[in-house]
Amino acid sequence: MIVTVDIPDQFAKQFHLDEAPRSRQLLESFVLQRYAEAELTAGQVGEVLGLSFEETEQFLHDHGALGLTQEEHLRGLKNLERLIAR
Repeated sequence: MIVTVDIPDQFAKQFHLDEAPRSRQLLESFVLQRYAEAELTAGQVGEVLGLSFEETEQFLHDHGALGLTQEEHLRGLKNLERLIAR
């Protein structure tokens, strides 16, 4: 689905929205907001943006959207592995 949004010319020019990278930034901002509001999962973020699992994790990390640091995440995975091994 393609969604069209009308933005007044003065703002489109001010924010350089006529440039291709800007439309990507708008999409990323929209997706990050929906993720923050728990309307999208990390998997859906990756799907919308066309990212792999690792790229999605990095994207969310880079934008401060993950609740855990990489170290906390790895520690959690190690704890999970120990529980499974029991």
